[in-house]
Amino acid sequence: MLSAEPETAALRIDRHRAQFPLALPIVVHKTPDSEIVTATLAVHVGSRSETAAWSGLAHLAEHVACGEQTRTAEQLSAAGGTCNAVTQPDLTLYHGQVVAEEGTILLDRLVEILRGPAVDPSRIAAEVTIVGDEISAALDSAVMGGFPWLWLPSALYDVPELAHNGYGDLESLKRVDETALNAFFRRHYHPGNAVLAICAADPAPLLARLGTTVEPAPTRGAERGPTPAVTPAPAMVLAAPGQPHQATAIAWSLPDQPLSPGHIAATVLADLLVSDHGGILDERLDTLEVSAYVGPFGDPWGIAAPLPFVVEVHHPAETDPTSWPPVVREVLRSVARDLDADAAAAVAQTLAVRFLAAWDDPAERSRTLATMELVYGDAGRALDIPGLLAAADPATVRAAAAALADAPARLLTRGPRS
Repeated sequence: MLSAEPETAALRIDRHRAQFPLALPIVVHKTPDSEIVTATLAVHVGSRSETAAWSGLAHLAEHVACGEQTRTAEQLSAAGGTCNAVTQPDLTLYHGQVVAEEGTILLDRLVEILRGPAVDPSRIAAEVTIVGDEISAALDSAVMGGFPWLWLPSALYDVPELAHNGYGDLESLKRVDETALNAFFRRHYHPGNAVLAICAADPAPLLARLGTTVEPAPTRGAERGPTPAVTPAPAMVLAAPGQPHQATAIAWSLPDQPLSPGHIAATVLADLLVSDHGGILDERLDTLEVSAYVGPFGDPWGIAAPLPFVVEVHHPAETDPTSWPPVVREVLRSVARDLDADAAAAVAQTLAVRFLAAWDDPAERSRTLATMELVYGDAGRALDIPGLLAAADPATVRAAAAALADAPARLLTRGPRS
């Protein structure tokens, strides 16, 4: 059994600050014997930073910044290194890796991104086309396309910054010009709104490159307003004539702050419901497939409150989608009444091991550290997660199930039957 203080808690995370003119907070984690350097630049801007008029601007900015073909980008590629990016609700991550002896090139590339790319109309137009292709691919991928994530935000929230997906609206993006994008970079891409996370066997030459001090940088988490209330509404019905079956999502908005007992309990509850672990929900639903998860795309850690809690059911088209919520609610009530403590502990242990396995990947480690610094206010809290999961209180899991059973939810369904 994992303890509440796993072995990883002894691993050291150092905090630094780059000197003027960058003044960039830096978190460093040594990875002994590693022959590569991994680093992540996290910028505190994402889809939740946007207004409805500029839906997708953070995603477009990520494309323009990461796709810029500079001399440094060419040097990184020639050294066999990589630099990729992803836009999330609360932050944008630029992450890369390269052999240790070329680590300074990777840092130069990330600092270059933070200072903002050169923007011209032709580059904007090219990247808008690429984003449009990504949206089309998301719609066409897998059996049900981007279900439910392309539509879930608008189903759950009426608040503009929460009610659109991370890809953005293609028509909005076509209106973006050089002035708007440059203003976006000036507002969000600066050292006071970012953090750099580095994982390396010997970070000293990298820190020297940045001219760092050892003064601890201030911590802060993502700030959000009050959680909007979710009110019952008719099902969101989405046509998909070419699909072989129906997919239905029952979704709740979780107000719990990240790493709170309620957040941890909901994460454990989601895994208790599905077949890889407890399978409580699978036993009750005679259908094609069922899944349950917390957070965007099942990532419960990289987002501030509110977080979505989703039960997704793939079922024959002739089954009425509105028949599922009462069954799911009854299952949640049964968990609230009868949850076996040993079953909850087993799932909690599995989740803790899963997190530790991901932590062993240096690239994943740098992304996690950067995320924790900006969303949670302290990169070191990453080391608390396995222990928090392993020590999850079954009574709190029962309470989470009871709360969801009685809370309003939204229903989305997509498939051949309208």
